[in-house]
Amino acid sequence: MIASLIPLLAAATIAGSDTTSYVVLNHGRWAGDLTVAHAGDSTVSRYIFTDRNRGTRIETRYRFGSDNALRAAELRQIAADGTAGPALQGFTVHGDSIYSLVATGRAGGAGAAGTAGGPSAAAQAGVKRDPAAFLGLRFGSPYEQTLIAGYLLKQPKMTGTLLGGLAARAEVVAQTTVPTKSGRAHVRLVMVWTGTSTTSSGVWLDDKGNLVATDVAWFITVRPGAEQALPALRAIEIKWRNAQAEAIAKKVVAPAASAVVVRNGNLFDSESGTMKPNMTVVIRDGRIAEVGPAASTQAPAGANVIDATGKTIMPGMWEMHTHLQTDNQSAGSLVQLAQGLTTVRDMAADFDIATSQRDRERKGLLASPRVILSGFIEGPGRWAGPSDMIASNEQEALSMIAKYDSAGYKQIKLYNLVQQDLVPAIAAEAHKRGLRLSGHIPRGLSVPAAVTLGYDEIQHAAFLFSTFYQDSLYIPTMRAYSLVATVVAPHIDVDGQPMTDLIKFLHDHHTVIDGTFSIWIGGSAAAVGAGGSTDQQKADAAYLRLITRLYEGGVTLVPGTDNSYATSYHRELELYEQAGIPAPTVLQIATIGSARVMKDDKDYGSITTGKVGDVIVVNGNPAEHVKEIEKVETVIRAGRVYKVHDLMSAVTGQP
Repeated sequence: MIASLIPLLAAATIAGSDTTSYVVLNHGRWAGDLTVAHAGDSTVSRYIFTDRNRGTRIETRYRFGSDNALRAAELRQIAADGTAGPALQGFTVHGDSIYSLVATGRAGGAGAAGTAGGPSAAAQAGVKRDPAAFLGLRFGSPYEQTLIAGYLLKQPKMTGTLLGGLAARAEVVAQTTVPTKSGRAHVRLVMVWTGTSTTSSGVWLDDKGNLVATDVAWFITVRPGAEQALPALRAIEIKWRNAQAEAIAKKVVAPAASAVVVRNGNLFDSESGTMKPNMTVVIRDGRIAEVGPAASTQAPAGANVIDATGKTIMPGMWEMHTHLQTDNQSAGSLVQLAQGLTTVRDMAADFDIATSQRDRERKGLLASPRVILSGFIEGPGRWAGPSDMIASNEQEALSMIAKYDSAGYKQIKLYNLVQQDLVPAIAAEAHKRGLRLSGHIPRGLSVPAAVTLGYDEIQHAAFLFSTFYQDSLYIPTMRAYSLVATVVAPHIDVDGQPMTDLIKFLHDHHTVIDGTFSIWIGGSAAAVGAGGSTDQQKADAAYLRLITRLYEGGVTLVPGTDNSYATSYHRELELYEQAGIPAPTVLQIATIGSARVMKDDKDYGSITTGKVGDVIVVNGNPAEHVKEIEKVETVIRAGRVYKVHDLMSAVTGQP
């Protein structure tokens, strides 16, 4: 059935088709295009943009019926030469049945040098279709987002069903009139929710239902001529998302009480790495007022008492590598709290998003861990990262450092394309202002060179492998450091003299490693795989051995996930234990160790009288087996009490 779809959809690419083009912007810089071509009953959408040395390269093909309902669709990856590969997924409607094409792999992830090949696919037997449901693809472009929004707006109560029976609803949350190249236009922000999730995605549509712009993100698709409207659209959307997040925060926090008492638990003393049985912790006004034996420590009148009998009381943990997005405050941050995280360190976010979420959390307006900010600086070039902080010279770089410092940032993070000659001046200025310096290893530098020039910390353990293969990163094209590092990892002698020398160098220079090991280890469970089961096993072994060697070499490790929800945080800690780090030490790394790195241990990192009341309760003993950390039940952030089931219910929409 699927094979018959191809010639029908090919008609949309013929000369004379009605074509609309949109631009994809990376913080105001051109990053790619969305082109939508209509011919007869067929439409082809090509969505191509560069995200560093990665990006999305997909083509979606559609055929519509006389009722304008989709009758067939398919998705293909686009090769570097512009040709479309075989269909990865799709469907076609015949009579009252749907025949699906299901890919065995992942679509939309081909890099700039990707191929037209991809996962294999097979047609499934036809199933009876819901004639009222919207039929679409799993990895659609902004064009398909527009189709879904338009479909829902026409349904009773703006509620409908997507392919596979997934419920969806839409809401027009804002309207405005904005200037465009062709005059002022009335636009609507349509938010779409799917399933029970409380997290929405949005599109701005004009009165005809056509796409004007996608919602706030690092990459925004916008109709040419409407770029000047983006600041106004951004402000409207952020105001709405802020209000949503603050309303959610009020629902998930426990009612305020005169004090919070965590009673009769086994307390993990992160300073000593030992357990103290049958202890009680009293928190008043957001700080720890008393810590003592349960038998002699009384709960004040009117306190919120949490019974921790048989459970572990421990300091809230630190996520040292996250990225704040617009929906963090209403979803990602709640999931972070639910992991037992009471402090997160952002390593690259839009300035206004980051500072707003940090400041409003500290006022108690958001359900979120405390936020520490690192200022991102990138260099110019085609593969520049997703930021508007692009430094072309020393003056621009120093000006950015001053801006970050004045806004209360604690660290500067350099990225792939920063010019090497700028690093000494950046390091000097950052250190003069009391800021730490870290980052990727910019092109042309090795790990030892970056540290010698002033790096205090390195993001991603992959650079400890790719540093031995500098040429492979940038010659003849800039390749993803993650790809290089996972390809070479199986062939690295982690116990060899070069790595031994590097580890000693890191130790001697007090260099911190934010390894994000869960990105690399685990094949399909990891964000980046080494490819092939044998190579993946060798790569996993190399990264695990690297954890061991760094720990045994006395190099300071901090735990980070490099994602906005920290869903792999527990796994990150479990990998440390798997590599041979004792469980109590792993918990120290996640608490007092991270606080010391950020020079915050006076107020955070341990359960000590006078410190901020960041405490979690775990229904298990993670100091014996780190995996028990998955059983977090209660999280207290500066005295505000959250139950994990309430946090997750607010995100998933399910009890």
